[in-house]
Amino acid sequence: MAQAAEAAGAESLCVADHVLMVERESTDYPYSNDGRPTWDKREDYYEAFVCCAFMAAATRSCRIGTAVLVLPQRSVLEVAKFAATIDQLSGGRLFLGVGVGWYRDEMEALGFSYRRRGARFDEMLRVLRDCWTGTPAAFAGRHITIPANVVLHPPPAQTGGPPLLVGGMSDAALGHAARYGDGWLALGFVQTLDIDFMRERLATLTTLRNEAGGPAPTTVFKLHARAEQAGELADAAVALAELGFDEVVVEPPWIHGLDAASETIAAVRSALGHHD
Repeated sequence: MAQAAEAAGAESLCVADHVLMVERESTDYPYSNDGRPTWDKREDYYEAFVCCAFMAAATRSCRIGTAVLVLPQRSVLEVAKFAATIDQLSGGRLFLGVGVGWYRDEMEALGFSYRRRGARFDEMLRVLRDCWTGTPAAFAGRHITIPANVVLHPPPAQTGGPPLLVGGMSDAALGHAARYGDGWLALGFVQTLDIDFMRERLATLTTLRNEAGGPAPTTVFKLHARAEQAGELADAAVALAELGFDEVVVEPPWIHGLDAASETIAAVRSALGHHD
């Protein structure tokens, strides 16, 4: 799939992240009308960092990353180590989309507080880049502790580490992106895409980043679509590019095979090329 996407013109490849599912009813999924996940909890869900390494080995130039990694349910030192390793082995092609997470049962099964995930997320973003120097300073926060004299070698291939794109649609997510991220990763669906709402979100992000200082953040939109909506992806991607998004991630119809997915990717790439 990664090789087919790259050959069709994709410039980056990403995977979502769940470590586990809990087999009981969930109603806190933020992207469905009833709060229930839209997939079978027994579907195969490969681990995100392993997938990134595998895709990097199978491709030549695509950037590889997560959209998004549920940061507060992982150890910050392990995240820093995994990311630095993949970035080195891929020749500096890794990016990390990161988020606070929505799945209470998963986070608590892994031993982390769901209620405190936002504060833990903030602290992890604050220390990740220091971890990527290879010799992070000691840190004692409310939720994260890094002891003195830690060595994390090798550091990433990219100076400063992989780009951090903060995912989410809420004001809190935009605030995290403005203060700590290199960019913002928005998410939406073809059938419910609201251009006016996205224009407002971009304006809010600009205001927050101006208040925080620093350069303008990269903006990425992850556009989901059911297989039967693949023909709508090109027009939606162009609309998002015209709105000001720097990059659009599309979900091609893999269920229909590699050829159908490749045709969709090529069509979106062509439409965006004409837009440029």
